[in-house]
Amino acid sequence: MKKGIHPDFKLITVRCACGAEHKIWSTVDTLRIDVCSNCHPFYKGGKGVQFVDSEGRIDKFRRKYGENY
Repeated sequence: MKKGIHPDFKLITVRCACGAEHKIWSTVDTLRIDVCSNCHPFYKGGKGVQFVDSEGRIDKFRRKYGENY
């Protein structure tokens, strides 16, 4: 690699809107995010997490291969 053309990586703290903090390596000094693994519904599970099956593909698969596949 050539010397002097690559940005410096530094360990920074990323702050989420929910208040959680995560440490990552980055070239920027500060980073704020809206959602993280602590507050995103997909990672939290429960209500609101569902698969969207607009074309009935899951039902088609179950008809073709059965429930015990």
